[in-house]
Amino acid sequence: FYLSLGYNVLIPYQRAHGASMGEYITFGALEHRDLMGWVELINQKIPNGRIILHGLSMGGGIVLDVCDKPLQNVCALIADAPSTSIKEFFFHVSRSAFKKEGDAVAAHALSIFKQKFGTDAEDFEAAKLIQNCRYPLLLAAGSNEGRAEQFAELKRLNPQPTEIVILPGCDHGNGMYKQTETYQGAIKDFIARYI
Repeated sequence: FYLSLGYNVLIPYQRAHGASMGEYITFGALEHRDLMGWVELINQKIPNGRIILHGLSMGGGIVLDVCDKPLQNVCALIADAPSTSIKEFFFHVSRSAFKKEGDAVAAHALSIFKQKFGTDAEDFEAAKLIQNCRYPLLLAAGSNEGRAEQFAELKRLNPQPTEIVILPGCDHGNGMYKQTETYQGAIKDFIARYI
């Protein structure tokens, strides 16, 4: 899609994915630093470029994790079905798997996470970070995800222009395939204002 619009596209594997190194994913706690490094690399190669950061699911969460960082030549952010809280993710999974003991398991896992990765999961709450957002933002999700209310709150908290697209009949992360025309149209309109 972006290539058809004439953009250069970089799609790196996140740490511990595909050909990338690393043993663990950190749901954005360390990956956001990697993304900042990719932006620096792009800027070295194209000093006057204009950059859009677009992420899906965990990638959308990583995009939100850098929303408050000063990134040279970044013009806009697109977060598609983004994860918005590492902490809530841990609690959700633990409650599903361990029922009554879920909260205790999540709390223990989060303490190990902090020890292992040297960062607190609570530092990666979209609702906190977005209050200091530096970039226009497009939030997208499928209607079956039930994210409209959460996105409205993020939009209210964001000091930058924020647009929301809820894609009818779509589940987590499949909007580009099930509602291609609608979603691509929303992206085109959004980036045309900032690129």
